[in-house]
Amino acid sequence: MKTCLVVDDVKMSRYTSGLYLNELGFEMIEAQNGEETIDLIKRKPVDAILLDWHLKKEDGLELMKEIRETENGKSARIIIFSGVEGEDKKSEAISAGADGFILKPTKKDKLESIFRRNGLLS
Repeated sequence: MKTCLVVDDVKMSRYTSGLYLNELGFEMIEAQNGEETIDLIKRKPVDAILLDWHLKKEDGLELMKEIRETENGKSARIIIFSGVEGEDKKSEAISAGADGFILKPTKKDKLESIFRRNGLLS
């Protein structure tokens, strides 16, 4: 079973994402901030990371750079998700090193589509 780490400071968002991920066949682990994220990623390899752009005390794009510096974070597919719309946000996330970008609220079909494009689902 593939694993997805959901990083979001809003518990309901993590919960909802987890429901969809389970339906798609993923094991979901979660973190609510950068410190938890780095700790988890150092201990356990994951296939995907669903990373909120706007965490309470951190910028998701900066956290993504830290994740990429860890051994387990180099190969993980990182999908940035945000409630801020705009084609410029998607291109900014991709330019910063994300493998994809989706808008909140997250829906199962959005996750499925972007995970398929990233080779996480067959």
